Parts: sequence; C-alpha cells; structure tokens
Amino acid sequence: MKKLNLIIYAAVLISMLAGCSNPIVQSSPKDSSTVQSDTEARQITKTDKKEEVEFKRLENVFGFADETGKKIITIPTESGDKVKNPEELNAAIGNNGEIIELKFVKWQDANDQDDGRQTMYNFNNMAGYIYEAKDGKVIENTSYLLTKNNIISKNSLVKLKSTKNPESETGYKKVDAETIKKIEAIKSRKIAESSLLSESAENEKICLFVFERNKDDMLASIAYINGDKVIFKDYPAKYDENSTWRIDAGDEPGLFEILFLAKSDEGLLLGVSWAAPEGENVFVLKEVNGAFEETAIRSGRYCAPK
Repeated sequence: MKKLNLIIYAAVLISMLAGCSNPIVQSSPKDSSTVQSDTEARQITKTDKKEEVEFKRLENVFGFADETGKKIITIPTESGDKVKNPEELNAAIGNNGEIIELKFVKWQDANDQDDGRQTMYNFNNMAGYIYEAKDGKVIENTSYLLTKNNIISKNSLVKLKSTKNPESETGYKKVDAETIKKIEAIKSRKIAESSLLSESAENEKICLFVFERNKDDMLASIAYINGDKVIFKDYPAKYDENSTWRIDAGDEPGLFEILFLAKSDEGLLLGVSWAAPEGENVFVLKEVNGAFEETAIRSGRYCAPK
C-alpha cells in the first residue's frame, strides 16, 4: 500500500470536496390504574414506531454542501435531476448519523460556467435543488442523504463517533488485534490493512479490511461488528497496478466514510461514502440474511480534477 496514493486521495477530497375516527361506544368506566396503563401503552407504541426506519419510505436523494456549510444542493441520479415534492425534504443525514434540519429554497438551473463536477467549487453553476441548514451547519463539500424528519429520527440512528486519526496512513485508527484475529478466522484470509471507521458507545464497530493479495485476487470488506454478530459487504477485485478497485486508485480501495447506521424494519441500514480520485459513490447498504446488500438508494459525484 503506497502512502503517496492516500495523499492523492486527500488532495482530491479537498478539491472536491394518522389515525381513523371511531364512533363513540358506551362502556363501563375504567379505574384510574387502567386508564394510566392504556396511556402508557399508547406512549410506548408511539415510541417504538420511531425506533425503526420504514425502509420503503426512504427516497433516493443525496446532496452535498457548499463552501460555507450553510447550503446543500442535490446530486443528480441515473433517473435524472428532478425530485418529487422537493419541498417536503427537510433533513440531511450524514457525518456518523448527524441530523441537520433543512429548509427548501429553490430549484437552480445550470449556467454556462458549469464544468460537470459535483464539488463545492461548482456549487453555484450546476443544476439541482437548493436547501439551507436551519440550525447548525453541514460540513463543506460533504455528502448527505436528504429525507423527511418523520422517516429517520434520532431514536432510529445508532449514535456513532468518528475514529479518524490524521497521523495514520489510512486516516483512521487501526482495528484492535482481537477483532482482526476474529475476522481472519471467519474469512480464512490474512488482513493486510485495517481501519476502524466508526464505533458506538456500545462497542459496535464499523471497519474496513483489506486482505492480503492471493495471486491476482484482491478483497476488501466493510464489516459491522457487534460481539459475535458480523455483517460483511465484500468487494472482491482483480489486481491492477493502477486501478484495482477504483480508477487511478492503484491497489488501494479508496477512502470510506460512514454517513449513518440506522435500525430499520428490514434490518440494519448503513450509509456510506466511498471516495477515490475520479469521484465519490454514496449509497445505503441493507442487512439481508446476515450480509449487507446494495440498495437502489445510491448516487455519485464526479469530482476528477480538470
């Protein structure tokens, strides 16, 4: 693994970067304890509903911040630029599960200065829906999932903290020896490099593992680890000196950041940003039968330097 490539990645990132009405029915009076129990039951039920994201209600809308951290513009998807009811989107989720309230501003047309890059330097020139951060700021040139605040709540998000370490070659802390030993046993393959991308107070870990090369077979994996529970998203590849996983990224996978980890009615959801020299992929993975699978919630930013 070449430290030079990681320096290149960093440089690229800097430059890129309802309820029904029922009839009244006469019934026998309830004592106060019964009434209290019914009230508590309703409150618990209401809280439980907020504990999980309804996956099918999520929309495929991502955006990124301008230089000031006060505005976000939407990123085009394969189906086009337009968003249904854009004024209803009022929250940005990213940066390890941070929620920022948004206010819809307007649709912005592209102008003749648009260079085709989805970066903060081209923010005022590209087409997209513009939103303002109502309270607080988003991180400049950083990607977020846009949603409605009644779909993803704080209760459904796992509280994560970043484990970035500027002094490390990968930019993150290394994974502890015990966890590495566990993953090597599961995969029956030695780990060449590891990064602890995020962790929770309950010792949940989200890690990136790059395994030792086996002839031309390469493997990198994102893993959610919580005790004996391990959920992988594997990225196998064929060795290429210049572009093993990503174009112009050499034999390194690129830079990963966690947008969020959420509990949903269909399993854990993991929002991920995957950056490399030519641009950034942003996507949501879903837990299915003990593994992470890709979903239709995904987009990308073209950020290659001119």
